[in-house]
Amino acid sequence: METETKYFTRDYIAFFEALERNNNREWFIKNKSIYKHDVNEPFNRFVEDMLKAVKFEDPSIDIEVSDAVFRIQKDMRFNRHGEPYKLFKSALISSKGRKRRDEPGFYLEMGSRYIKIALGCFKLGPAQIKQIECHLYKVYVLTERPRFKSTFGALIRTHNSLTFQTLIPVHIIDNVGLDQLFLTYWRMSKPVIDTFKTILNK
Repeated sequence: METETKYFTRDYIAFFEALERNNNREWFIKNKSIYKHDVNEPFNRFVEDMLKAVKFEDPSIDIEVSDAVFRIQKDMRFNRHGEPYKLFKSALISSKGRKRRDEPGFYLEMGSRYIKIALGCFKLGPAQIKQIECHLYKVYVLTERPRFKSTFGALIRTHNSLTFQTLIPVHIIDNVGLDQLFLTYWRMSKPVIDTFKTILNK
């Protein structure tokens, strides 16, 4: 990736700030062209370049942008009376992409308040969680290193996920070289992701 690349403008943040105040279908349809130009296109271009760089270093990650990027629409089957749109764009970079969240991977989330980077296992079954719990010492060998710990902190556990994450101030979103920054985070995360995959025999 070129270090001179600039993907986003502050209009990306402004769109999500406005969406937070107007989270309904009518407003979104009216502003869909702004969404496409200021949010969707730059985010997809950013993820596309990330995937190219990551694939160069890890050929097992051979997916398309559409395999990685989540929809902005919420699943209304589980949100019938809630707001229809997420207040961020997100993508899961792994060898299987967003449809297989049991595959350990690298998650990006960009909204109006922060940029989230997470890594690990995002949707595992009980047997898989137990399998990892029995071998967490292999992960901790990597995650207790000072640089990793100061960046990603401690392991976050839920009933079906085991992840590390960090939040970055969103005001850097229009910086030149954002791609290189994210690639640095991915390089830091790769040994941990690979260890999770080895434990799960993926």
